[in-house]
Amino acid sequence: MLKAIKFRVYNFRNIDDSGWIPLEKVTAFVGRNESGKTALLKALHKFNPATPEPYNPQREFPRDRYTREFKNAADWPVCSVAFKIDEAIGKKLETIVVDGLLPQEVICTRFYDGSFRIQCEPAVQSPKIEPGPLVEAFSILASTARRLTAPTPEQEEQTQKLRTDLANWASASQEKLNLHTDLHSQDGVTLLSGLRSESNGYANPQTADMVESLQSIVDQVLVEAKKAPVDSQVAELMKKQLPIFIYFNEYGVLDSAIYLPQFLSELQRDPGNPHIRTVNAMFKHVGLTAQEITDLGIEQAQQSITQGHQPTAEIIAKDQQQKEARAIKLNSASLDITDRFNSWYGQRRHTIEYQADGAYFRIWIADDRRPGVRIELEGRSRGFQWFFSFYLIFLVESEEGHKDSILLLDEPGLHLHPTAQQELIAFFENLSKKNQLIYTTHSPFLIDGENIHRVRPVTEDQLGHSHVSVEGWPKDRETIFPLQAAAGYAMVRGLFQHKQNVLVEGMSDYYYLHALSHQCRANKRAYLPDDIYMTPCGGTKMVGQIASLFLGQEVRPIVLLDGDDAGRIRRDVLLKELYSTHGSAILMLDEAIGLNGKEVEIEDILGETIILEAVNAVINKQLQLDNNDREKGSLPSQIKSAAVRQSLILPEGWKASVAIKIVSDLANEKIILSYSVLDTASLLFSAIRDRFMV
Repeated sequence: MLKAIKFRVYNFRNIDDSGWIPLEKVTAFVGRNESGKTALLKALHKFNPATPEPYNPQREFPRDRYTREFKNAADWPVCSVAFKIDEAIGKKLETIVVDGLLPQEVICTRFYDGSFRIQCEPAVQSPKIEPGPLVEAFSILASTARRLTAPTPEQEEQTQKLRTDLANWASASQEKLNLHTDLHSQDGVTLLSGLRSESNGYANPQTADMVESLQSIVDQVLVEAKKAPVDSQVAELMKKQLPIFIYFNEYGVLDSAIYLPQFLSELQRDPGNPHIRTVNAMFKHVGLTAQEITDLGIEQAQQSITQGHQPTAEIIAKDQQQKEARAIKLNSASLDITDRFNSWYGQRRHTIEYQADGAYFRIWIADDRRPGVRIELEGRSRGFQWFFSFYLIFLVESEEGHKDSILLLDEPGLHLHPTAQQELIAFFENLSKKNQLIYTTHSPFLIDGENIHRVRPVTEDQLGHSHVSVEGWPKDRETIFPLQAAAGYAMVRGLFQHKQNVLVEGMSDYYYLHALSHQCRANKRAYLPDDIYMTPCGGTKMVGQIASLFLGQEVRPIVLLDGDDAGRIRRDVLLKELYSTHGSAILMLDEAIGLNGKEVEIEDILGETIILEAVNAVINKQLQLDNNDREKGSLPSQIKSAAVRQSLILPEGWKASVAIKIVSDLANEKIILSYSVLDTASLLFSAIRDRFMV
């Protein structure tokens, strides 16, 4: 399976160039309305949609550039997606790429004309077919031809002409071959085919052996020359392996009653309409088209009565047979969708019943709390309607594509209660075990506080162009409000729901601790269990204020402070006031990891190599530490010293940006932590857990 690791959108609506956007197993785009979130999803959806939906340059190429720049659709890329090649596809590549390194990643770019460009990393090269062996074969033919003996003295003159013609043709063929450096081309195939055909004219009883020997060599080379280039074979394989993209938005929610004649009319007029598409997916699952359901429901007996005729026994029997066939088909589909939806939905069990009644198709729902009470779909919660409609699209279109699909959800759960939206986050996490998922939102309740590094803020500049923030948060307040609100909601939830809370100084501490705990758990070391909840305080100065909120709810959190001067000052203040009789609830980082008295911050656990590489990626410069820098205390202090020395500017919020990149790389296995890093992190987590037992 190809796993999407990043994508890029060009020349689409209000996006000139989004730059490369990393993808996680779940990725969220957050931003105000009209910022470009939907444009990103639609460009990605049309890259390889479940149902054909070509790019439309007249409507989708940036309007301010269309008249001036757009001429040929084949010249304009729209969307590039980079995929990681897994072991199964790697084995298929081994049969194609004989020489050179196997590609580990592939970048596929779709253009406005629908064409693809495939680039592999490392690049694959088609092996050249050198003309040398063939030139040598023709040289041997010419030499042998010159020594050709006449069968009889009377045939000497004829043989002499044959010697001359054959030798001259062989020499001329050598010259033609020497004009080519690689016969693995259309020109090479044309030349080889011509030489093969010409050789037949020189075959007779005297030359049969030598010509057949030459033809055998030419035939072997011609077979290789006719083969598709290796890069073309790889490109075709990659196209067949591409996952499909399934786009779903709020407007595709099903109705509980569908009037079949009206639906058939709308299906013919506007098959791409989201609502029509969802209804059609349901009928595909049933295994009957809307027209077939309609036809099976037509009563010929009633028509006969209307026309003044008594229906015959054959007509009555046929009507009964049709209705029975329809009922059996709908019952079978009802049982199937009930089982499959319940196993997928994972909450209370529901019984789903499809029913055809004359010209109407109805959907009835019962649940395990009141199993005998059927309620029409529209009578269920908006959340359930959304889940059920989404599932039908997912079920039918992913199966039609016969591939692993990537789900694109535009403002999912818009009408769900905030608590239901929070449940949706867990649902997405479960769904992502088999399908990568990308969604847009502006709701703080749909932002996963445990995995904020997966969030990609989307903003719009003063010219109306869309931008995606990858290595940090934008300054636009409306864009980051859902992030701030999500953090606030997480903190309040921690106040009332969690008795084991840890206050950390900033967002970078929050990111690193979550990621390190996950890594330690995977490597069977001490980690933070799920019932220990972390809250970032927004800086050392805010620790006291946040701690007082918890204490007001009779919850005393553990406070983790950096092993630096600011951390020690804050510790002393807390010990004089809020924690005067609970000093054990304050944990200094340097003491927790066995470096008492040394200047350390969370970054020191990961070490210079990992942190510095991420810093350089964020600032797009090569910052280096020297021995003087390394004397400046904690690793962040050393980096600041090096930046001043090298006249480099560290952007505001650089620590959080570096943390986001490292956490993302850890999640995508681009960084493998050493045993020493894991051991140090494990010491910290053991110290935190011990403090809760005091």
